[in-house]
Amino acid sequence: MMQDSLLVVRKAALFANLLPEDLEQILKNARVRQFKSHEPIFSAGSEARAFYFLVSGSVRLFRLSPQGEEKVIEVIMPDSTFGEGVVFLGGRYPVHAAAVTDSEVVELATNHFSSVLASNHDTALRMLAGLSTRLHQLIQDVASLTLESAGQRVAGYLLSQCPPGGGQAAIHMMIPKNVIASRIGVKAETFSRVLAVLRSGGLIHVAGNDIQILDREALMRWRDGVGRP
Repeated sequence: MMQDSLLVVRKAALFANLLPEDLEQILKNARVRQFKSHEPIFSAGSEARAFYFLVSGSVRLFRLSPQGEEKVIEVIMPDSTFGEGVVFLGGRYPVHAAAVTDSEVVELATNHFSSVLASNHDTALRMLAGLSTRLHQLIQDVASLTLESAGQRVAGYLLSQCPPGGGQAAIHMMIPKNVIASRIGVKAETFSRVLAVLRSGGLIHVAGNDIQILDREALMRWRDGVGRP
């Protein structure tokens, strides 16, 4: 891998604590792949031969109900890894993965990755710190899905997309609204309805895929005190 690629992959929480020589060894047999929008990356139940780092674009991880309804488990954005759990659990992918938009990934073979970890316990321990960060975020996501109303989840999602600071903020939704809605556990029509409520309340302005947060503090208060919809 090129040196600039090493620097890019280091942005992932999984690799953040690794020494440069550790990361270089892990990436020794990695390859860059391109996926078009909606193109499958792997399927649930298929043999887990690799995991991935997302360089650009977006990827959705999802399950299908017996009726064929898609439930988005997670939306992967750049500088994140996905599918890495199979390295430690082995076997087959538990979810489907597909590109939401045109995407570039770094593909890492699980057998090579496992052999590197097996031969260097210090590297494995440093990587556990990165996994702990990811686990903490997943726990927060589960808490949100089980304890918050649909309105709170939509408002919380908008706030999570804001840059640091207060006051107004501009958000460009790069992911389709139906994918976002599935990810936060609401129907697409409910997502749109909450946006309409927030817009009529003077908290946001919506123009296509661009959302302007007009008063971030007010939106936070609305989220924290909302009991609807």
